[in-house]
Amino acid sequence: MSYLIAILLGYGLGCINPAYLLGILKGFDIRSKGTYNAGASNAKVTMGWPAFFIVVVYDILKAFIAVLLIRHFYPGQEGAAILAGCMAVIGHIFPFYLQFKGGKGFACYIGLVFAVNWKIGIVLVVIGLALSFLANWIVMATLVFIICFPIYCILTNAPLITIIAALSVSALILYKHLNNFQKLRKGEEIGINGKPVSFLLKKEDNN
Repeated sequence: MSYLIAILLGYGLGCINPAYLLGILKGFDIRSKGTYNAGASNAKVTMGWPAFFIVVVYDILKAFIAVLLIRHFYPGQEGAAILAGCMAVIGHIFPFYLQFKGGKGFACYIGLVFAVNWKIGIVLVVIGLALSFLANWIVMATLVFIICFPIYCILTNAPLITIIAALSVSALILYKHLNNFQKLRKGEEIGINGKPVSFLLKKEDNN
């Protein structure tokens, strides 16, 4: 029963998409503007920084809260708690009422990591931000999380369910970001400085 509740609770929380809802309040579908993605980065593009911060905070919290709620109501059921966090990520990416077209899940993934171990979460945030600014790739932080967190789980002998969840959700988020990496390869991805970047150099420096 705890696993069924975890699936329903996590997915339900994940389906609540603040980027989409804020767009509707402003009279448009965020999936039809900007990068066509119902997530924080497109919220910044289409509605500005205030919307970006609202979306990021909520998206992080929904996976974090999903884990905490299952831990509270089902003490000792850590596998169910982690499953709830993973389902929040899946709900964010595939919300049923948006024809299963949501965001890319990275902010939710951050919430999941913090719920599992807030200390490693802080470490990965610091490393991810530092490398993102050094490389001028926004997606660098995504790579740091989806690579390092599963490795951390394996090295610390985390429960098998946690390792499987970390690997599965990491693979899903990597898949959702493939377009970003394709743009990086072509020199079409927009960097932190607002200019096109390639894997190693700014696009304008490649000539």
